Amino acid sequence: MRPKGLVLVVEDEDAFRAALAEGLGEHGWHVLQAGSVHEAKEILQTGEVDIALLDVRLPDGNGLELLRELKRRMPGAVAAVMTAYADLDAAVDAMRLGAADFLKKPFDMEELFVRMEEWLRRKELAEENQRLRARVRAMESEHELIGQHPEIRKLRETAALLADSTSTVLITGESGSGKEVVAHLIHKLGPRADKPFVAVNCGAIPEDLLESELFGHVKGAFTGAVRNRPGRFELAHGGTIFLDEIGEMSPKLQVKLLRVLQERRIEPVGGDRSIPVDVRVIAATNKDLERAIETGEFREDLYYRLNVIPLKIPPLRERGDDVLLLAEHFIERFNARLGTNIRGIAPEAQEVMLAYHWPGNVRELQNLIERVAVLKREGMITVEDLPSRMLDPVRRAREEVLPPLDAVQRIDLKALVDEFETRLILHALERYGWNKNKAAQFLSMNRTTLVEKIKKKGLSPSRR
Repeated sequence: MRPKGLVLVVEDEDAFRAALAEGLGEHGWHVLQAGSVHEAKEILQTGEVDIALLDVRLPDGNGLELLRELKRRMPGAVAAVMTAYADLDAAVDAMRLGAADFLKKPFDMEELFVRMEEWLRRKELAEENQRLRARVRAMESEHELIGQHPEIRKLRETAALLADSTSTVLITGESGSGKEVVAHLIHKLGPRADKPFVAVNCGAIPEDLLESELFGHVKGAFTGAVRNRPGRFELAHGGTIFLDEIGEMSPKLQVKLLRVLQERRIEPVGGDRSIPVDVRVIAATNKDLERAIETGEFREDLYYRLNVIPLKIPPLRERGDDVLLLAEHFIERFNARLGTNIRGIAPEAQEVMLAYHWPGNVRELQNLIERVAVLKREGMITVEDLPSRMLDPVRRAREEVLPPLDAVQRIDLKALVDEFETRLILHALERYGWNKNKAAQFLSMNRTTLVEKIKKKGLSPSRR
């Protein structure tokens, strides 16, 4: 017979304890026995129990004290208190401490076994509900804007103000910084929250297919169009459409999108009629659209139509301790999703994570925590769990530039120093998105000196 669960019996009367343990075993329970508070505490230190049957009066203490200890260590365990004395105060105290029942000896063991099966069912149901709630929290939190950086707090406040508006929003920020999270937040805070949120990555869909994806097509519009198909705008009717990487859209399609934004009507590919749509449009890009306008890559009129309310998300490297807040958030999410038990981040690893420049932003941090959770499964995240690229940048640059001195007869000191300097300058520029003021501050260097070195070394964003 497969054990129903693990029961701890704490009873100082040997004969009664043995009889109770024997009956439990015959009914499919696995039993641990203790004759004192001390023995019971030793057992509790070795692992979890499902049910505990506790005598009130024990040679070295009180069963109610043991009940308190059990609930502290194992909140989900079911406990029942046994006593040979009619003690109303003890019964009240036991219930207050979380006991499932108060049993006056002698009691009917068969009745007890029936009750225990019911306790176990309730316990398993409560644990399943807890797991489901954790999964729901993890799913809901995927669209929370986590962080205490002033710019993030301001973004949350602005998202709340925008919720009831229908104005078009343009979100800018580096790849992986959380633009879709902000779009989701705006959507779920407003009256359209129970309507569709439809996301389209304009840079991931081939140009010749994007028009059909956005506006739909009719049967026979092109080879392979065997039936009418609604586009993303139509699917988002009443809700929100999120146009990610809008800067990758072709000039031809930009004209059609501008018309949709002006007229609030779409025309499916191959169709001869337009369809009215009621959608909130939120666009996002990691490109400098004003520069794209200057080069003719992006329409100025579309830009101003999209940029009614601009929002900018700071890169993760500029958000300070938000790195650790987000990491803890992802740990909780992946523990719930994967069934892992990652307990936190060791101080040394925290220092490395705070110093790292996070070129992939929040997405890179999320992927890191997921990878560690999958491979490590439990325990603290340590420096050994972090990828080598996250080592201190100065130490990494030195190790990459400096050859093994024992293996060479002669070195070109000037060339090595120049290369080391170049790597550090490039790191600073990339860390701050080529903001020369911030890079100069990071390097403790005058901005003019930095600009001269950049020109002299021929550095540009393409050199990585």
